[in-house]
Amino acid sequence: MIVAKAQQIKLPVGKKFQVITEVKGNNVTSMMGQDMEMSNTSTVYLDHELKSVGTNKFSMGVIIKRITASVSMMGQEQSFDSDDEAVRSNPALADAFKSLGKEAEITIDGGKVTMQGEMLEALKTIPGAASEGNDMGRVFLMLKDEVIKEGYTWTSNSSTETGTSEINNVIEKVTDKEIQVLANATVKVSSTMTQNGMEIKQKTEGTVKSTRIYDRATGLMISEVSSGDIKGNMEVMGQQMPLTSKIETKTSVKLL
Repeated sequence: MIVAKAQQIKLPVGKKFQVITEVKGNNVTSMMGQDMEMSNTSTVYLDHELKSVGTNKFSMGVIIKRITASVSMMGQEQSFDSDDEAVRSNPALADAFKSLGKEAEITIDGGKVTMQGEMLEALKTIPGAASEGNDMGRVFLMLKDEVIKEGYTWTSNSSTETGTSEINNVIEKVTDKEIQVLANATVKVSSTMTQNGMEIKQKTEGTVKSTRIYDRATGLMISEVSSGDIKGNMEVMGQQMPLTSKIETKTSVKLL
C-alpha cells in the first residue's frame, strides 16, 4: 500500500462549483427492549469557491445553498425544504438553518479538515448529512500525473473535530477524460448535537464503500455513489441505546 504524494489542484483560485449530495438512511435503535426504526432522506446543496491552493492543501469558501429533508418514524413523517420561507422561520429548525446562505471557510491540509463557522454544527442536525462536512477534501483528486494508471493504490486520511476516516483507494479505470476510483473507508464518529431541545450524543464506527468519478483535466470530482454500514451507541437524556445504520449517498458536482 502506498501513501500518495499529492500535487497542487489544477483549478484556478476563484473557480466556483456546486456539490449536491443526496442521502438515504435507515436507522434502528432499541429503547427499553423495543426496537425503533427511522428512515430519512436529505439533499444538501453546497456552493464552493476555491480560495487558495498549496502543496497538499487548499482552502474553499462554502455556502449551504439549500437543504431538503424528510424523516419517517413510528408511522409519522416530517419533511422540510429550506426554500420555503415558512419553514425557515420555524424555531424548531433554527439549528439546521443558522448557517444557511453564510460562507464558511474550509481548509484541507494533509487530509485534516478545519472549518471556520457553524456549518458542521448545522449539518449535524440534518439526518445523514453530517458526513458531507466530514469529508469535503474528497472533491479533488490530488495525484501526480505519472501515477494515474489503473491499479494504482494509496491510502488517505480525513479528520475533523468529530471524526476520522482511513481510506484505501484504488484507480479502477482511466480514460482520456475521466478517472474512476474505488474508495473503501473505515470511519469513526463521536459527536454531540441538540435536536428539539434534547442533547443527543453519538459514538459510531463502520465502513463506507464509494465509487468516485473525477475529471482528468482538473481533478475535480464529477460524481460519487456510496454505501455504508454503521454501528455504535446513541445517548439521549442519559440513556444509552444501540444504533445501527445503513446509508446510501449520491453526489454530483458541477462548475458554476
